[in-house]
Amino acid sequence: MEQLIKQIIEVDKQARKKTDESKQQLAESKIAIAQRVKELEQMYNRSVEEIIALTTQEEDEKMLKQKAQIEEKYAAANRHLDAIYAERKDEWVKELVKLSLAEE
Repeated sequence: MEQLIKQIIEVDKQARKKTDESKQQLAESKIAIAQRVKELEQMYNRSVEEIIALTTQEEDEKMLKQKAQIEEKYAAANRHLDAIYAERKDEWVKELVKLSLAEE
């Protein structure tokens, strides 16, 4: 009988030991998973930041090209208007003088 009680106690000790080991492994696994999740989040965030930086650079380059095109169109329009003015200014001045004198 005493031997049976010793065996039961020994089996109980082994079971408790395995339970404690399992709990420890579970805790370590949770820590490892949390660390891995954090690493993955950091990798994702770095990736997103790189994509944002690249996209921003590309958009800035597009914007500068568009700005240059708009400025060139504006300059061309100004040159065109200056040419018309140079060509017709004497005619316009005469017409304005004529209209001004006719009103009096």
